[in-house]
Amino acid sequence: MGRTWRIGEVSARTGLTRRTLRHYDDLGLLVPAERSSGDYRLYDSDDLLRLLQIQNLKAIGLGLAEIAEVLGDPSLDATATLSSHLAHLEEQIAAEQRLAERLRALATSEQRTWDDVLDVIALTRLQAHGDPMLRLRAALDPGSRGTGELLDSLMGEPDPAVQEVLVWALAQHPDAGEAAIAALPSADPERRRLLIRLLGKTGGPDAERVIVSGLDDPDDRVVSAAVAATTRLRAPSAVGPVTSLLGSGRVADADLIDALVAIGDPAVGPLLGVLAGPDPTAAQAAAEALGRLGGARPHVRPAVATALATRATSGPRDVRLAAVVALSGMGDEGRGALAPFTADADLGAVVRRLLDLPAT
Repeated sequence: MGRTWRIGEVSARTGLTRRTLRHYDDLGLLVPAERSSGDYRLYDSDDLLRLLQIQNLKAIGLGLAEIAEVLGDPSLDATATLSSHLAHLEEQIAAEQRLAERLRALATSEQRTWDDVLDVIALTRLQAHGDPMLRLRAALDPGSRGTGELLDSLMGEPDPAVQEVLVWALAQHPDAGEAAIAALPSADPERRRLLIRLLGKTGGPDAERVIVSGLDDPDDRVVSAAVAATTRLRAPSAVGPVTSLLGSGRVADADLIDALVAIGDPAVGPLLGVLAGPDPTAAQAAAEALGRLGGARPHVRPAVATALATRATSGPRDVRLAAVVALSGMGDEGRGALAPFTADADLGAVVRRLLDLPAT
């Protein structure tokens, strides 16, 4: 079997969210070649090539249904379809370039005419237009609107694609973090989610403090956004709240594990506590996180290997299994800690497979 990548690895390396990858799977557009023993999606090299094709086709304007046809029907005239979308895209690019040149000239001019003012009014109207694509056009030039205007647009924008562009545009403004923090107390859950996403991009001590407080938000959407922002910022102050969410069901444990692994060394101690704790679901997640941390950080590997080996000796089978799987990815020290389990009545067969030993 060749090299495979888990969904978290593909997400981290490509910038695509887990939700997007799962959506592609649900649509049958990108079905992972394999599943792990823990039912995690495993992508092989062919899957990655197909993902590259999907992204290239999306970039030139094809919808997911069209992409599925292009990739799934060899008789489809892909050249004609792509040429049509390419022509449309080139028209859009030309229009955007003209708009950017007009704004650049307006920004550097000391003598603006009334026609210039009318042009700015037209640009402002684009942001409130009923067509999301036209609002998207206005959002793509972050220099054309002030922080307050962009934030007001974000607070009222219903389209997810335009929301994401507005978040990106706001992140280019140095005062966006301060503005987002000021807007949070009066925002509804969906807007709080967007503001937390924005703070994850702006960073800074104040942003980190607010993001960590978002981990206790009563709305799961906000908590998920705070976890993602924590992963991006690698915020040590988030270790306690993120660890306490393991096994809660509020956020996918895989996302929490990614956040804790991103934070690194400060997460090891709290995770060891969860591993030894009474919650089997949280302990399984802690085992996976510790396995990844121990695999990447030799200086914590001995303590992590010892704790995982201890946890593998007793308790619920799922937790014991998670512990031995985690050990298998920790190099020689992990494999050495696994050796006594080859004769285990319950897990011995699994351990032998992990160690590439012959079955007995």
